[in-house]
Amino acid sequence: MEPAEGHRMIPHHVTDGDGETVVLINSLGTTIDMWEPQVGPLSERFRVVRFDTRGHGRTPTPPGEWTVDDLAGDIIDLLDHLGARNAHLVGVSLGGATAMALAEHYPDRVGRLALISAATRIGTYDSWRDRATTVRANGCQAVSAGAMDRWFSPAFHRSHPETVAAFRERFDACDPEGYAGCCDAIGRMDLSGALGHVTAETLIVVGTDDEVTTVADARFLAEGIRGSRLVPVPGGKHLLTAEFADLTNRLLVDFLTSSAATA
Repeated sequence: MEPAEGHRMIPHHVTDGDGETVVLINSLGTTIDMWEPQVGPLSERFRVVRFDTRGHGRTPTPPGEWTVDDLAGDIIDLLDHLGARNAHLVGVSLGGATAMALAEHYPDRVGRLALISAATRIGTYDSWRDRATTVRANGCQAVSAGAMDRWFSPAFHRSHPETVAAFRERFDACDPEGYAGCCDAIGRMDLSGALGHVTAETLIVVGTDDEVTTVADARFLAEGIRGSRLVPVPGGKHLLTAEFADLTNRLLVDFLTSSAATA
């Protein structure tokens, strides 16, 4: 594994493996560690790039407000820094929204697109404003218990308490202003107009029990992105990459290695 210093708003990223570039884009409240189950299977065939979203992990929080388009621009800066003309993108939740924004504005930089637990809009402006206010006042630990319940099923809480605890520890450690800044970006986000501009071959994966990004949200993506494939995961909640890691890995490897993939 090769740790490296990033570029502009991406001062922390890690690369594994060789081959076509695959960029893994985090969900809100997580770090590059969320992708540990995926690194092995993907890095056998690809150069896998993970990074901490601004305000998360070891990436600092910039001043001012930002948008999902700004987060997409961070990835372009990172690709330029790595000398990668284009890449396959795999994004979860906020990471999926970031990937869609990148695919809309920089279609020539995207090979294939995998959207996991993603939507064009998530929640309401007021709900995200309230969450940002709470976190700025009381820290990320004030909202982490509810997040874990939305991310993982009760059965996974019982069978993998150490995994849930690790995710919660990293969530609690997020910079409150960085987390809140991403909440503000999600609250203002509406990517419904982007779908018709996405030309990349696209895989959409959704948990049937996900209350954050629902099956209806995923169907809206599938209807709007021409030629996309929708895969529902029975019983899945929001963080499928952890609770359904083996299935997620099979879906991603099959999708990214099928004929005609180039990045």
